[in-house]
Amino acid sequence: MQALAIDIGGTKILAGLVAADGTIDGLVEVPTPAREGSGAILDAVLAAARAARAATSARPVACGVGTAGVVAPDGSIASATDLLRGWAGTPLRAALAAELGLEVRVLNDVHATGLCEALLGAARGHGSALVVAVGTGIGGAIVRNGMVEQGAHGIAGAIGHLPAPLRQGRICSCGVLDHVEAYASGPALEAEYRRRTGRPRGLRAIAAAGEAEARAVIAEGAAALGAVIGGANNLVDTSVIVIGGGVAGIGEAFLAPLRAGIAAEALGATRAVPVVPARFGARACLVGAGLLALA
Repeated sequence: MQALAIDIGGTKILAGLVAADGTIDGLVEVPTPAREGSGAILDAVLAAARAARAATSARPVACGVGTAGVVAPDGSIASATDLLRGWAGTPLRAALAAELGLEVRVLNDVHATGLCEALLGAARGHGSALVVAVGTGIGGAIVRNGMVEQGAHGIAGAIGHLPAPLRQGRICSCGVLDHVEAYASGPALEAEYRRRTGRPRGLRAIAAAGEAEARAVIAEGAAALGAVIGGANNLVDTSVIVIGGGVAGIGEAFLAPLRAGIAAEALGATRAVPVVPARFGARACLVGAGLLALA
């Protein structure tokens, strides 16, 4: 049995058929037309979904979606940052159900990532986890006993929108000053490197450069996020912290100062909480969306 799964991110859209063990068939990837409005994004989502279904003879039993933005109980987008222009207010579940002819369930993208890592990934076997995804934006999920805590308004775990320990007047994608996403996300690190050096480079190139300025930019952003994660886990008190997303994928240049920042803020026994990389990497949201639909 498989579900049609869709991952709607700030830079790309993934679609595929996901089984209960996390295997994916018919994987399709298309760029997200993030600046073109909700209609263009929905068109891209539907094109990817149809291509994934056409790539395999399997018949999905339902559709699960992990998407950027805060998801309302009816599967619409209650609010979203400017990373996806015009996404807030989109009746996502209803629109996809009408076009695909399937039952559709929708979850925030990092909540879907948390579900995947809790059921099949790095948090499996732990009673609770704080899952943090660091990429174009920064999101989080609180998982207890295999269930994602969505909170009263669907924003539980939104760790990228906590205040950063650095107060330099940077504007977050949500429009608020000095959230940690404005210091530690991929675009934030690239922008800071460009500000200091005058050289525009992608994050992978910055990490590979090895120069002192590149190391400092990555370490400062990672340490700031680590401090926020450490403080947050003092509040939610989970048994493991899972770090995923494209920025974490650059390795120890980011993860070592991140762990140090977490440890510096950890309280009592939370200092011993393991900080581990996500097991499913860039596919975690897609797999989590599929597991949501199969539940």
